[in-house]
Amino acid sequence: MDDKVIKIVNEARWADGQKVWNRLEEITFDPMQCQEEFVSRLVRENAKTAFGRDHGFEHIHNLDEYRRYVHLTSYKDYPAYIERIANCERNVLTAYLTDYLSPLDGYKLLPQSRWGIQTYHDYGFSAGFFVAGNHGLLTDGMVLNLVDNRIERLPSGVYKGNMLGRLLVKRDFDYDQVYVIPVDVANASNRTDILYLQALFALKQQFISIAICDQHDKMIELLRYIEKHWPRLTEDIEHGNPYIKGDPERAHAIREIMETHHIGTQMVDQLWPGLRCMMIYDVDRLSAGFELLRTYCGNQMHFVFTGISSPIGTFSTTLHLDDPQTVLIPDSVFYEFKPKEANNYNTLLTLNQLEIGRSYELVVSTLSGLYRYMTQKTVMVVGRYHDTPTVIADKE
Repeated sequence: MDDKVIKIVNEARWADGQKVWNRLEEITFDPMQCQEEFVSRLVRENAKTAFGRDHGFEHIHNLDEYRRYVHLTSYKDYPAYIERIANCERNVLTAYLTDYLSPLDGYKLLPQSRWGIQTYHDYGFSAGFFVAGNHGLLTDGMVLNLVDNRIERLPSGVYKGNMLGRLLVKRDFDYDQVYVIPVDVANASNRTDILYLQALFALKQQFISIAICDQHDKMIELLRYIEKHWPRLTEDIEHGNPYIKGDPERAHAIREIMETHHIGTQMVDQLWPGLRCMMIYDVDRLSAGFELLRTYCGNQMHFVFTGISSPIGTFSTTLHLDDPQTVLIPDSVFYEFKPKEANNYNTLLTLNQLEIGRSYELVVSTLSGLYRYMTQKTVMVVGRYHDTPTVIADKE
């Protein structure tokens, strides 16, 4: 571990996050102006795509016409377009370069344009590091990465995989220098191998300051694996194996901790004293298991809830440390909202029409080629940041 490299990388992340935050500060004062500009640009720049020609984008001149003439869509409207993208055809759903597909619900695939991925990077990654850095949580420790980084390249040259994993591995230098788990380890062939290797590299490295989990239960799974298999892991760390060099001193320290540890109790701060922050991405799927994670971590751990997002789009971003309330992003997607209690989609609302305390299903138009897409994802409005609604995931 090179402390200077880690410091440089974290300073660069904070600076990127500062730019994102400055933009968010500006656009949240007048979100509807931003939304109108978003739709105007989306229609104008995509008028000559296959979808744009099929839906008469060249005849749409404003937000009202867009909502009037473009019908609501669901996944069943897109497979033919997505197949063309998978075969490396351009200008299908968007004019923006699209060479990546992300899985949704285990079997569906959704396109990811370069612009859409950049938005996810800005609001789902850089913004989280900015919040952590503002509270002094970006130290000289390494990053424990529990993200699925497996990426498959299709015969056409288009890539398929988890978008967050792609972001973490797209700069090999950063990854090799600051992340605990190497890329090839994260790409291990089966889940048992992954757990062993994640636990081995995590335990070997004492100096960790932040963890990244696309699903919070992956951290719980790792900790439970360590509880069960620590004798073997410690033996491998002491003597070394094809993956790591031997480290008797670290092995002795782990034994002292685990020999007195009780299953399901606090252990994170003992194994990694510098680990004080976790970035959690599955904020719309937090369950009772999250309280178990808190128990393992102790009361010194802080959490950055990065926002509500999915392969469909990036919908909200973090505002405050330890707060699952996030703000909708006016320049990320165009939002329409179906009141949760409504029986149909006849009356859809815009950002400026939402009421605090009510829940709404998101209907979105995105930078990656989904237009008035019914997400079946519901959020509850809990406040406002400037003039833009803040939300939490609706659990009901």
